[in-house]
Amino acid sequence: MTPCERALLRLALPRAVLAERDGGFNVFPNGDKRRRAGLRLSLAQKNALESAGAIAALPAQCGYVITEAGRAQVRRMLSAPGEAYAAQHGPVVGRNVVDREGGLQTARGYEPSRVLRRLAALRDADGKPWLEHSELLAASRLRSHWEASQTGMVRGSDWTAPPNAKGARGASSAQEAALAARCDAQRIFADALARLAAPLRRVVEGVCLKEEGLEEIERSQAWPARSGKLALKLGLAQLATVL
Repeated sequence: MTPCERALLRLALPRAVLAERDGGFNVFPNGDKRRRAGLRLSLAQKNALESAGAIAALPAQCGYVITEAGRAQVRRMLSAPGEAYAAQHGPVVGRNVVDREGGLQTARGYEPSRVLRRLAALRDADGKPWLEHSELLAASRLRSHWEASQTGMVRGSDWTAPPNAKGARGASSAQEAALAARCDAQRIFADALARLAAPLRRVVEGVCLKEEGLEEIERSQAWPARSGKLALKLGLAQLATVL
């Protein structure tokens, strides 16, 4: 494994940052430059990572953090042989399936979330999938933005966090970049839900984010039986046009 690959592995850890010190570029755990650096890169190696889009500069020359492209590269490095480019889009797992002859085989593929498994299992009166691929994709994107908006949220002060970069002995602003990403995700999913009429928003939010059952939502809203299923499809179809 090359030094650049090792650096990406360490930068994939929470709040890690690549920053300059003593003529080189060092990976600092938790974004704290006062601590001992975890790994050192040359200027050429740092430039190679930046040119590849694997790292991005923080504001005010505070250092560099890993990008989504860099995280995809890390997932490729950690994947099984032959699955490198599939793994960059999501975790690849093995599951038992029955083949055409009735034999049990092991297949490799993505592991969907519990919410998406439930949505994909919905069927119409003819036994066909109730939701279109675009509607399932909208549910997946909404869920992803919502989960990203929850990352790192704590109650009260986080006394374990390194000091802000504005201080005399401050660390880099990796925390600020993470906060900005969280705020962007919150804005995206909130704006998407705001486009829905109240009844559609209630069922989409309940099923996709709160993991409530359709029957539970129908009872709480005093809706007729099976109306929640229709409202969910209408809501996801509308979200598919904006997500």
